[in-house]
Amino acid sequence: MVSQENVARRTIIFLLAITVSSVWHFSQTPTALAAVIFEDGDFVASDWTSSKYVDATTNQGASFVATTIASGGAPGSYRQVLLTFPSGGPMRVAHLRSGSNGFKWNPSTQGAFTTIDYSFNLIMTNYFNPAPTPAPSQQAAVGYTLLLHQAGHYYIAPTVAVSTNDNQNWISIANSLQASQFLRIDLTTGLGMPGFHPNFSATGGEIIFGYDNVNSHGSDGIFKATESGIDNYKIRLGDNAPPPAVPEPSTAILSLGLLSFAGLNSIRRRSGQIK
Repeated sequence: MVSQENVARRTIIFLLAITVSSVWHFSQTPTALAAVIFEDGDFVASDWTSSKYVDATTNQGASFVATTIASGGAPGSYRQVLLTFPSGGPMRVAHLRSGSNGFKWNPSTQGAFTTIDYSFNLIMTNYFNPAPTPAPSQQAAVGYTLLLHQAGHYYIAPTVAVSTNDNQNWISIANSLQASQFLRIDLTTGLGMPGFHPNFSATGGEIIFGYDNVNSHGSDGIFKATESGIDNYKIRLGDNAPPPAVPEPSTAILSLGLLSFAGLNSIRRRSGQIK
């Protein structure tokens, strides 16, 4: 006949087995993505690829020139773009860091994320109206936005304008965004498409990061141009959602251990009373 103390010992062994299993489970619980940072303050020309991907101007006559300027940045070198465009628009230029030193991330293989924190500095250095005649007394602006390229589509964040009102001074831009705040660009109209967003989850494909320039104007038959720059490009991928509460392994061991000890003492007391 099995004594009650033997039953208690077997109970303790069973509870310890559960403890070990629980500790292993806790250690395997996925955690939030550690911060992933991409940044560039030098803008080596070979690292960046620029292309006009939307041109809704008259006769699609817009053009651009992108280059790295060795000095005058915030500080040091910076990336400059000269946009020349006839009436109509918009025109959009994609600047992606997609080569061997590319700013790339694949959520399906490298880890999902929920937010992108980004910051950069912007400057408008010249305005030509009509091009190529400088017109410093007139107001103009050029748009910049964070750009993502995923599964053959371009996605933009809300656009920020740098203008002649900034008096050729560097301005600072910073924001924190989720996937729902990016819109896919319609390649015909150059406008964002509501309801179409990038995929930051574990089912999403590779994302290449960069920035976008956009401009347009309404003066028929006149070519205008803007000259502007970007410096200190920085993005941070992360998960700002709090991770699920998980008991500490030591707490689980202590709780089950105390439960086992209390159960053993209770059985011993009852055994003594029976005897």
